[in-house]
Amino acid sequence: MSEETYDLQQNNNGNSVQQLSVGEAISGVFTEPSETFETIASTPRKNYWLIPVLISIALSLAATFLFMRDTELVDSVMDKQKVKLSEQFDKNVKEGKMSREDADKALEGISSKSTFFMLAGYGGAVLGPFIILFLLSIIYLVVLKIAKAEFDFGNVLNVVGLSAIIASLGGLLSMVVSIFTGRVSGIGLGLLFKEENIGVQMYAILSKIDIFQIWFYVVVAIGLSKIARISMATSAAIVFGIYIVYIIASSFLA
Repeated sequence: MSEETYDLQQNNNGNSVQQLSVGEAISGVFTEPSETFETIASTPRKNYWLIPVLISIALSLAATFLFMRDTELVDSVMDKQKVKLSEQFDKNVKEGKMSREDADKALEGISSKSTFFMLAGYGGAVLGPFIILFLLSIIYLVVLKIAKAEFDFGNVLNVVGLSAIIASLGGLLSMVVSIFTGRVSGIGLGLLFKEENIGVQMYAILSKIDIFQIWFYVVVAIGLSKIARISMATSAAIVFGIYIVYIIASSFLA
């Protein structure tokens, strides 16, 4: 076994702890998240987050590719966006911020076949995992600092980055389900209802209560409790408190 893969260190009890390889850390997130993050916290800092984020990008690109190939699904999403934009443009016209002619031209220029739409889709798939990684990690950094926890920010990145594979895998499977159902939906409560029956906001909330998202946040909570040496109850309160705020805020802004 090479020294590059493993590095023997001593933990607090005097027992030898083997530093995990990136592959072992990735598999451990699925099989033994508690033990995996305990080992990461007990051994010298190592960058575990980059490869998982690259895997997340690959999964996101695959999901985007499947979405772009389903014209019915794309048209459904575009129609909803056009309705929202049309309402906003009408408001701008009434307020004198734009002319009716400019509003009509802007709406006509919105097309699923446009270069901008394609670049936005694939660009989002590439940049999205990095943005989510650093945004979430910084939020957890601030909250953990307020809670006066002691931790290494690099390990916060490791927790979020490794766990992100779960969310990205869920995103890919959700896209497959969306193609079969004909409407964009996560693998959760949103599948049981239709938007027109329960309203836009309630449907948005239920759609975000997704099995893979919950799994992702459970693993993040486990990871933060290990690397910051806080109780699981405290970690879960932090992680799911932020998750609930996100669900409510994003749903009512939809």
